[in-house]
Amino acid sequence: MTFRSLRLAMLLAGTVLAMPAQADDLADGFNNPPQSARPRVWWHWLNGNVTKDGIDKDLDWLARIGIGGVQNFDANLQTPQIVKERLVYMTDGWKDAFRHAVQTADAKGLEFAIAASPGWSETGGPWVKPQDAMKKLVWSEVEVEGGQRVKGALPAPSNVTGAFQSAKFSDPLAGDAEIPDQPRAYGEARVLAYPIAAAPLPTPRILDANGQPIAGAAALGDSDLETVAQMAKGDAAHPGTLILDYGKPVTVRSASLFVPHARPPFGDPAYRPTIEAETAQGWQPLGRFSLTEVASTTSFAPVTAQRFRLVLSPNDAAKSPGLGDGAPGAVMIDVFGRPASPTLGIGDLRLSAEARIDQFEAKAGYAIASDYNRLSMGPADAPAIDPARVIDLTDRLRPDGTLDWTAPKGTRWRIVRMGWSLTGKTNHPATPEATGLEVDKYDAAAVRRYLETYLAMYRDAVGADWIGRKGISALLTDSIEVGASNWTPRMVEEFKARRGYDPVPFLPTLTGAVVGSPACSDAFLHDYRQTLADLLADAHYGTVARVAHENGLTVYGEALENGRPVLGDDLAMRSHTDVPMAAMWTFNRGSAPRPTLIGDMKGAASVAHIYGQNIVSAESMTSAFAPWAFAPADLKRVIDLEFVSGVNRPIVHTSVHQPVDDKVPGLSLMIFGQYFNRDESWANMAKPWVDYMARTGFLLQQGRDHADIAYFYGEDAPITALFEHGVPADLPSDYAYDFVNAEILATKASVQDGDLIAGKARYKALYLGGSSKVMTLATLQRIAALVEAGATLIGTAPERAPGLQDDPAAFRALVAKLWSGKPVGKGKVIASADIDAALAGTGIGADFRVTGSGDAGAYRFLHRALPDGDLYYVTNGKAQAEHVEARFRVTGRQPEIWRAIDGSAAPLSYRTEGSDTVVPLDVGPEDAFFILFRKPAQAPSRTIAPVAVKPVATLSQPWTVRFQPGRGAPAEIAMPTLTALDKSSDPGVRYFSGEATYASSFTLPKGAKAGAPLWLDLGSVGDVAEVRVNGQVAGTSWFAPYRLNVGKLVKPGRNAIEVKVANLWVNRLIGDQQPGADKITFTAAPTYRPNAPLRPSGLIGPVTLSAEQ
Repeated sequence: MTFRSLRLAMLLAGTVLAMPAQADDLADGFNNPPQSARPRVWWHWLNGNVTKDGIDKDLDWLARIGIGGVQNFDANLQTPQIVKERLVYMTDGWKDAFRHAVQTADAKGLEFAIAASPGWSETGGPWVKPQDAMKKLVWSEVEVEGGQRVKGALPAPSNVTGAFQSAKFSDPLAGDAEIPDQPRAYGEARVLAYPIAAAPLPTPRILDANGQPIAGAAALGDSDLETVAQMAKGDAAHPGTLILDYGKPVTVRSASLFVPHARPPFGDPAYRPTIEAETAQGWQPLGRFSLTEVASTTSFAPVTAQRFRLVLSPNDAAKSPGLGDGAPGAVMIDVFGRPASPTLGIGDLRLSAEARIDQFEAKAGYAIASDYNRLSMGPADAPAIDPARVIDLTDRLRPDGTLDWTAPKGTRWRIVRMGWSLTGKTNHPATPEATGLEVDKYDAAAVRRYLETYLAMYRDAVGADWIGRKGISALLTDSIEVGASNWTPRMVEEFKARRGYDPVPFLPTLTGAVVGSPACSDAFLHDYRQTLADLLADAHYGTVARVAHENGLTVYGEALENGRPVLGDDLAMRSHTDVPMAAMWTFNRGSAPRPTLIGDMKGAASVAHIYGQNIVSAESMTSAFAPWAFAPADLKRVIDLEFVSGVNRPIVHTSVHQPVDDKVPGLSLMIFGQYFNRDESWANMAKPWVDYMARTGFLLQQGRDHADIAYFYGEDAPITALFEHGVPADLPSDYAYDFVNAEILATKASVQDGDLIAGKARYKALYLGGSSKVMTLATLQRIAALVEAGATLIGTAPERAPGLQDDPAAFRALVAKLWSGKPVGKGKVIASADIDAALAGTGIGADFRVTGSGDAGAYRFLHRALPDGDLYYVTNGKAQAEHVEARFRVTGRQPEIWRAIDGSAAPLSYRTEGSDTVVPLDVGPEDAFFILFRKPAQAPSRTIAPVAVKPVATLSQPWTVRFQPGRGAPAEIAMPTLTALDKSSDPGVRYFSGEATYASSFTLPKGAKAGAPLWLDLGSVGDVAEVRVNGQVAGTSWFAPYRLNVGKLVKPGRNAIEVKVANLWVNRLIGDQQPGADKITFTAAPTYRPNAPLRPSGLIGPVTLSAEQ
């Protein structure tokens, strides 16, 4: 029997069984998933292009295809106006339309959620007052001699709104729109004085590579970061160079550089410049500058030279994850690109004789580093300020900014006046009328004021009875894209409460000054960043959840999504949600998913498993530069990856509101998809695809997740940062795992019968991975207590503690005790980085593994423990079919295979080997299925003979093809032999997109009986097919094998067959780019090049019939 016929036999067996004979809730829910299991969509209203007619049609289609709810965003991403009158956010017309949408959705049983701000990120709007907005620390300095009296005004720190000191705010998401002047605000923070020893350097001459003075050189050393001097970029062979000539030898310990607009969104700087010194041995590198949105400082051992130079070295650091490859032939536009120029503007370049904290800007939270443990400390013996000699003069500063103070004698002193100003970050991408400042994420009172005002506007729009109990029932926080901020008015008080010591003597480190020592400074800055991360979780996400709950709203919440956009812990951020969320973007066949998103999904699932929310959502199947490029068959492998990563309620990104009917395929979120709306070419055939997601989601919501490993990922880098450049190599393959953080270990963890209990989850062992080589003493002590109580700990010993209050001697002693090789209380420590081998060595066998595969690593699994059995979800990531044996750590129960693609279920052959049930499986390309163990096994093995099937006919009669009108094709053509539409010589057919209906007939062949199973195989289809036999619907097929059982619809003799096939918009979009084309489509952004490859389209065949032998 061929593999293809064997797969058919399995499908046939499934239809014979249909579902378990006994009726039960699990089978009923699988057959007809409830609203709670159905996917949601993001519903973007763009640039006021909103109509009630469009609302009705959108919601009617979404309800008809089985979507469970909408999550509404009011946004704008360079969207053109296509309606006569824009409905501007929160105007009377907008409120009327929105109220209509909420009431209509409620009538159709759709959950209705709103984003937490206009745009998609994050919590901001025009009603946020400057005093409540995001802040950064700013400072000014003045130096005085010892014994000198200072009487008068201190220089005021910059009140410029922007990311750092006097650098102005810029918004790359604004596109070509003019950015209005940002509001300014300023507040005092602290006035400190400390002794200094190093004298300032003389002013150097600034020269180009040829030794000629450059124009505007004064801009490099002034106090205004917005003034720039242009330097030639050069090329790879001769990179751009600036020379600083001091005229005499000087000793330098540090250098700083600011390049405006150096790092684009979702991208990397082009350069990682080098600072070099001219020595007797030639030019010697001293340090590199990691360019960000703010200045960058590099610190090095003292070097004496007359001339130094800045070289525009290319950026050789690891690249940030991109937006993906896009669809073949799609127009790739640099959305955030700046005009090309042969020169680069330098806003600030200065060298110093003073030791500075290496990369203090990132360490102090003005910018974000992916892995702080990898940042250099700089020279360990660098001169430092004695924290005991830092004098707090804050109480002496008068309201008018004047100070009266006499510096102690004996040395020179620096007075630092610290204050705060705004970062200028606004909610985005919103319409101009709905754009305002982002609220201070570290100020709980400000967050409360923001959200109470926001919800009051919606309550006014829909009425008090239509928010909470019904109508608007949920609030969504999208992934945070607000950038760095590092101050809030109560920062000192919050630091003392959370870290247990006074930060004031160490606050000069926020300006780059070394206090105590480089190691002490780094330790304080670790504690400072941890405080910011704690506040983000508590003051922002905790307050959002509290206010939402007070208003009866469910909270859906994403966290970081991509790398490390802010200082925060992704588990802690999502711990306050009711439905933790992640994000998953599409990826082309032959390429890999973005690793950071794998971590993001696993993090969201871990939160649900531990905190007990159970439902896990994701911004699902997001794409870039792939306009209308996806059929369900293309998306299945993506959504299956979401499901096996723990997501059980997908939220399709996105379903843009279509306000009119005469512009198709219509509006989109510029370069971002999905394009899942009522004008999608296969919209009328979408229900089986939605049902697939709903069935899968339903089963994955049952019982509780079963995992053996609690993976502690450390205290510095969040999960998405750990996955940024690749999936960690130490993840288990044979055992399921969840992520845990220090807070979970401290507040949720206990030991019971040797198992680690973390909230609602239970594990066999705790593993130390991620950044846990660096661990606070408090966390180490907590882990030691769990081991003492009986937990099993796997991992290698941590190497150091990062905090200023951590006792190094106590840390070393506890590490030595735990990793001594001796028993530790009731538990044990296994010094290994191989989780699979370590856990197997304890006698716990693999939970799931595959044998007989050419690539067993392509298989993923998820295990749910049910009240009456076990459920495994298994996916094959390969595009090849194969026969394998799957081993499950379950005995005493008979396996069944449940398939969400058609709702079928069937018993399986199996045998018992030790603690495993071994199940032979024929697995299809990109397959996904459930293996359910519920029924008691009657024997240690069972063999189920497959039903034999054979081909009985090939449909060879001619076909007529009718085309959807208005799409450029003729009304009807004859097709003697099935041929792909894209191969047609007729441009109207070749570039057709839409529904093409194929009609033919066949005679019931010998060997087939009316009413008996008879399989219609459509062969190749581009892209979704709905089949009718003798006028009756047989079903819709959207994934290979494109096969349906038509046995109950056929009759003896002649039978009519009709196959309606919908292909994608891609071919028509390409056709519209041909010279002289009569354009049919409308889109809001560029789509495809004229020479882009066409997609195979239509019913391609061969069409065959198969029956039981």
